[in-house]
Formats: sequence, C-alpha cells, structure tokens
Amino acid sequence: MLRTLFIAGVLLVTVNVSSQYFQGGITAGLNAARIDGDGHELYGKLGLNAGGFVSRAIIPDLLFWQLELKYSSRGKYNVERDNQGYVSGLELIDLRYAEIPLSVHYFFNPKIQVELGLAPDVLLKEYYADENGEISTEYANDLHRFGVTAFGSVNYFFTESLAAGIRFNYSAFPFYRFEAYAVRYRDSGWFHDVLSINARYYFVK
Repeated sequence: MLRTLFIAGVLLVTVNVSSQYFQGGITAGLNAARIDGDGHELYGKLGLNAGGFVSRAIIPDLLFWQLELKYSSRGKYNVERDNQGYVSGLELIDLRYAEIPLSVHYFFNPKIQVELGLAPDVLLKEYYADENGEISTEYANDLHRFGVTAFGSVNYFFTESLAAGIRFNYSAFPFYRFEAYAVRYRDSGWFHDVLSINARYYFVK
C-alpha cells in the first residue's frame, strides 16, 4: 500500500511539472497527534507524514491553489505512571491515512505564506495496544473509513525551492461517533487533533 501511495504521489507531482503554469514537489514531516473526545492527553502520538503536491497560481506571486497526496500517521499515545514512576497503564491507537489536501495559499511577502484547506482521507491501517501488548482490531471501535479534516498552515521560504512550516489539522466530522451522543457536536464522538511540522521542496518555481 505504501508503495502504491508513493508511486501515485510521484505521478501527481510529475504529470504537470513540465508546464510553466504548474509547480510541484515533495513534502515530509512529523505529526504530533491526539484524539479530541477521548481523554485530555497532550499531543503524545508521534508519526510521519510524506507525499507530493502540485500547485498553480491564481494571482501570480500572491495567491495559489495546491493539491497534495499524502501518507499520514495519527491517533493517540497516553502513558499512566504510578507514584514510583512505573508504567501502570498505556493506551496506543495508531491510525494510518492517505489524505488529499486541497488548499489556497496567500503570500504576505516572498518569505511568508499562509494556507487554508480541506483534506478528504481514507483509513488504511489501524493498530491498538495497551500495557499488555497488542489488542485485536476485532475488539476495536468501528471507525469511519472515510473522513475530512480542515487545516491551516504557516510556511517560511528559506529559498525559492525550500520551505518549512507548521500545520494544524482538525476533523471536520467525528471519525468515530458515540452511539448515544450528546446534544453538543463537540461531545458527539472522536476528532483528530494534529500538529505537524513539514519541509517542502519545489521542483519548479
């Protein structure tokens, strides 16, 4: 599956890269994730994200749209310790996604870029564990296979071809809904809550 995603990402980047109207490249980074609605732990689940992108100017040097194809690891990792510092409880939910972020980018100046967008996604793989080891997915919650996250980013361009930034993703809809969910939308299920740092390299500028 990862090989298929990689090949698809390369195709996404290269299909239009020869056109003067498009620019493309690769991106990779580190996610720090939690699940909102399932406890109050910090961003304890670390994972990778990687993929490719193409973008095109709406207003040259000012406003762009961008389409990405990415692999992303999310979930939660929470450790409880007793008074002596020994692990008394552990909860790991490791969820692997393919996502297709679509965003609009605005340049404040040649160095600073902000972006807003939506990212449809599909769940590729899930893994659960506690302090005793792996938990069978047969006993796992019935997660939605398809979802959408909303995101915002700030990026800094070191050169015309190299940029780095921070992105915040949050589920637009719960990826798991409680059977007897509360009236309040925020209490109706689990939401992805992800902070990521990313590097981006442009093949064409």
